[in-house]
Amino acid sequence: MPVEIERLVLWFPIVFMLHDFEELLLFEPWLKKNAGSILERVHGRVPPWAEAQLHTVLHKSTLQFAFPIGLIFALTAAASFLAVQFHFYPLFLTASSLFFLHGFLHIGQAAALRRYVPSLLTSGLLVLPYGGLLFTRLLAAGVVTLPTLLLYFLAAAVLAGPLLLGMHRLGEGLYGWAARRWAG
Repeated sequence: MPVEIERLVLWFPIVFMLHDFEELLLFEPWLKKNAGSILERVHGRVPPWAEAQLHTVLHKSTLQFAFPIGLIFALTAAASFLAVQFHFYPLFLTASSLFFLHGFLHIGQAAALRRYVPSLLTSGLLVLPYGGLLFTRLLAAGVVTLPTLLLYFLAAAVLAGPLLLGMHRLGEGLYGWAARRWAG
């Protein structure tokens, strides 16, 4: 793998954290202001299980939200390490594809809500440009072919919901364990 590609791969966890710092820093105050109107807007328009999950996410504190973000960060770091050190790309290509799609999600959220959402700025300024550069360079270097990359994007789209739900559930469990263990 050329050094330039290695550097781009190693930038993945850094860009992820810069993006999620915006989300973590602004998540709780933004939710206090907007959660009620979001729940009103989706009530009856999404399946009950999705509305219940949204309600759970919209009522998390910054600390509670940090646990799943920490788990996802560990996944991005592991994926980057495996790609650079062992030239094992499946986890990296899936995770980076999901991250790229996630940037579009924040832009879509802002458009649908017609307001700023946490992570909108870094989606436009970091996530999408990084993803565009990364995938262009990976294709040019022959690390991945376009049909294979499209399969990773498809896999990322299919796995996004279960993966994020699983990380949030695991994060909730870890938060509960940590709170019980160190609260008293």
